[in-house]
Amino acid sequence: MILDYLSLKNKYYLNGFDWVMGVIDIIMRRTTGAGNASQVVFMLDTPPDEERFTSSLKRFLALFPVIGGSVSRHYTLTPFWKIPKNGGPPPVGLTVTRLPEGAGEADVMDVLTRCINTPFKGRHEHLAFHLVYGSGVQCVAMTFDHRLFDARGAESFMNLFQEYLSSGEQAGVADGVRLTQKLDLRDWRDKFLAGQTVNRRMIALSREAIRSLPLQMDMARQGFRYRIVSFDREESGRIVERAYGEAGYLMIMPYLFSRVFNVMHGVFSGRGVQGGAYVVPASTDVRQAKDIRLELFFNHNSMFFFQIRPEEVEDPALLVTRIKEQLYDQVQSRFPQKLMTASSLIRVAPLWLMHKLFHLPLQGKIASFCFSHVSKCSYNSHDLMGSRITNVFHMPRMPVPPGIGIFFNTFDGRLNASISWLDGSFTTSEVDEIAGRLRSIL
Repeated sequence: MILDYLSLKNKYYLNGFDWVMGVIDIIMRRTTGAGNASQVVFMLDTPPDEERFTSSLKRFLALFPVIGGSVSRHYTLTPFWKIPKNGGPPPVGLTVTRLPEGAGEADVMDVLTRCINTPFKGRHEHLAFHLVYGSGVQCVAMTFDHRLFDARGAESFMNLFQEYLSSGEQAGVADGVRLTQKLDLRDWRDKFLAGQTVNRRMIALSREAIRSLPLQMDMARQGFRYRIVSFDREESGRIVERAYGEAGYLMIMPYLFSRVFNVMHGVFSGRGVQGGAYVVPASTDVRQAKDIRLELFFNHNSMFFFQIRPEEVEDPALLVTRIKEQLYDQVQSRFPQKLMTASSLIRVAPLWLMHKLFHLPLQGKIASFCFSHVSKCSYNSHDLMGSRITNVFHMPRMPVPPGIGIFFNTFDGRLNASISWLDGSFTTSEVDEIAGRLRSIL
């Protein structure tokens, strides 16, 4: 038993950012009743075969015992993901919903909303799959624990499932996926220097009060609601052209971000919020497809932090300039990499302690709202189990506060904006305004 405890086998040592995801999981469990999870949805033109999907999925999941893992600690206190040694499929939830005649997309979204707000069962369950059948509209959705996957990792995992089906269920499709990671207890000087850089950034963000919307925390356990704003290929193409014209070549993220600031500024102003500056974390994934295939599991996003004053939002050209300046500054100073490196210093701390410390620099206000640009979808097929995919979008949960975020992804040349908000924190008219403004302003 002692030799097994000291062994590095069946262990994926978590990096600092993985541990941050664990902290957010604790925060969300305590405030919303469910953890740090998200959901990727594949809309299909025809219903998939339920029996074939279920049986093939079980055999595919058995190739990845890491899915049934849980967090443990090395004798150095470094946390790792303990991978079960026993064979067989990991514990994964599966639901099938058949809606009555006449049910449409709104009814499908109601089912998907219920799915993403359902907590996982036990510490070893990190995935759940859902088949939803309506009248002329159907989908496959995968709810995933953000401690196990980031957004593009989840997309790539579903892509691997399709490859598995296309190959005649050959186990070799899992080859090359990294399932273990070594213990990282070196380069302490670099870690502390990175920590100084991150600390200075956080102090700078906290010098002004964070502009935030008041939330009633007793509403948190109602879960989250969602609105998907989808653009067809022609609309998406025009958005890209405007982004290149206004923000510069390949500057789609700053353009989308500026438009989200504009939309949310209208909501804040409508609520009468005054003073302070907007502080918004923005996550993006800059990896190549081959890197995502290798680093399929756990978290590999790059995280940026932006601070924008209300008067800067009211000048569209100035707003884009400020976003690009802060983006360039963080890229040049390697802030995302230093954040990842510095986060390694906190891994030895218990999650409950990190939960308390997490609130100190920003006085409990994590952000004004959340933003993410997943970019091009990692699912590179147009089919799933013989059904043509008509769209792919995400439904993420988020910390409370801020309790609202807007997330972009692209599939097959189509741009999607997913609006996620804490149920009861926004009126229907406010959400209608956000969705309508997004469609008109992009």
